[in-house]
Amino acid sequence: MPSSNSNLAIIAAAGSRKTQYIVEQAVGDPTRRVLVTTYTNENLGQIRRRIAAAAGTGLVPGNITVMGWFSFLMNQCARPYQRTLLDQPNLIRSLNFKGERNKFIPRTKARQYFLDSEFNMYRDGVAHFACEVERLTGGLVTRRLGEMFESVYIDEVQDLVGWDLNFLDHLFDASLSVTIVGDPRQHTFSTNNSGKNKKYQGAGFLDWLTERKSKCDLEPRNESYRCNQAICDFADGLYPDLPATTSCSLDVTGHDGIFEVRRGDVQEYVERYKPMVLRNNKAVDTLGLAAINFGAAKGSTYDRVLIFPTKPMLKYLKTRNPVDAGSKDRLYVALTRARFSVAFVVP
Repeated sequence: MPSSNSNLAIIAAAGSRKTQYIVEQAVGDPTRRVLVTTYTNENLGQIRRRIAAAAGTGLVPGNITVMGWFSFLMNQCARPYQRTLLDQPNLIRSLNFKGERNKFIPRTKARQYFLDSEFNMYRDGVAHFACEVERLTGGLVTRRLGEMFESVYIDEVQDLVGWDLNFLDHLFDASLSVTIVGDPRQHTFSTNNSGKNKKYQGAGFLDWLTERKSKCDLEPRNESYRCNQAICDFADGLYPDLPATTSCSLDVTGHDGIFEVRRGDVQEYVERYKPMVLRNNKAVDTLGLAAINFGAAKGSTYDRVLIFPTKPMLKYLKTRNPVDAGSKDRLYVALTRARFSVAFVVP
């Protein structure tokens, strides 16, 4: 029986073209008013470029709004309703991204609870503020959004945590068609540091979706158009409880799969195969090679990657026990950037 839900959650493996789906849907109907949002600036830039290219004009079409998650929350869901909670308009200045609210301030003191001394809103409280306004106004926030947009697309939804999930509930209940796209295995970033809904972070996000099956259809996509099967299998080993990934790639290059490279052989390997070098952070010694961090590589595709692993990742290479891998999500992202080969630098 067809579902009556207007909301869709696509939970897809790396390389499954999930962002491309958003691009195609957004551009497909020029009569629809569409919002596309995501958390990181890197992904936001990719989406803008891809929509502009798909439109064929080099510009984002006028019916499509591409906006960062915090810009969306601040400008469309918080600022217009300041008087409701703060008893004064035009009070909120900007976003306090690094500071934290004094935990002893009660919610009844709304200004001190949500804003710092310079009237910047704490990032942990932006979605909470929007939820409070939605409650106090009887749904005014989402009604206005429904008048502005017909469809909302949220990419990399696994980055949303804390009160973001509560506000996502409000979006599901609104007169909007909401599509969320993501992969819980790639939870390398979080929109805030709130402890609320902590059990739903990472792989737990699937539980959150399952609890909302009456208001949002779940569509798994377990095919990768990027990675070969050997890379898919190795990456899947980090999350044995999740469905296995099937590669749709038939390319064979003669150097395919997972490899280990001794530090003394790295220069020769790089000259021969020209991989993209990935590291956990800037503190990692990459032997003078230009490199990018695992998290910054999310969303990108390379023919080959060379990983400078952390100590837990080196242990995982030996044991294949996911518990030993340390930051599984970061390793999963690094692995699944490659089409043909992944090499680990080992002692």
